[in-house]
Amino acid sequence: MSDQNANMDFSESNPIDHPRTVGAAPSTQCCTGKVYRSMALLVVSFCSVAVAAYFAGQSSSQPSITFPTIDATAAVTSEKFSMATGPVSEDAEGLFVLDHNSGLLQCSVIYPRAGRFMASFTANVAEALASGGKGGSYMLVTGTADFPRASNRPAAPSVVYVLDTATGNYACYGIPFNRQLVNNNQPQMGPMVLIATGTANPLVDRDALR
Repeated sequence: MSDQNANMDFSESNPIDHPRTVGAAPSTQCCTGKVYRSMALLVVSFCSVAVAAYFAGQSSSQPSITFPTIDATAAVTSEKFSMATGPVSEDAEGLFVLDHNSGLLQCSVIYPRAGRFMASFTANVAEALASGGKGGSYMLVTGTADFPRASNRPAAPSVVYVLDTATGNYACYGIPFNRQLVNNNQPQMGPMVLIATGTANPLVDRDALR
């Protein structure tokens, strides 16, 4: 009886005869998890590359947008002078300066290839605006106009408007700018062309309104 109990105790306590397999499960699960994570990263990377390639193809297939050229002019007025710019040809612009004291309006043009002022045009706005006396108060702006041109009657695509702020009278001048002389680097000068005059304070003919 004691021998049987001894044999039973020995068989139950001997780890060699009854090896445990519980410890093998965590190792297998760990390896399986690594494989799944590697596959997930591979799938995510592939999807990212595919999406990036799709949007790159979409952006390259879109047509480029061409914006129109904008020609800008500027004008500024102080107590003694007014100044503005305006195009006189496809590749040059005029600088308009008005002396409020004398009423002298000048247009100076730089030849692009020469790099210096080689054209000058002048006008006395006091005469056209009937300002009377010196030291007038003026405003000056430029505009565009497509005048018919001829070899004996050149014209720039710009006009200049001058307003006498004291009387409300205004005048419009054209510039007889010759593009051919620019191509030959020949200087040019002359008077501006008075195109029209008007007033911001017209007299109302009450009889005509009846």
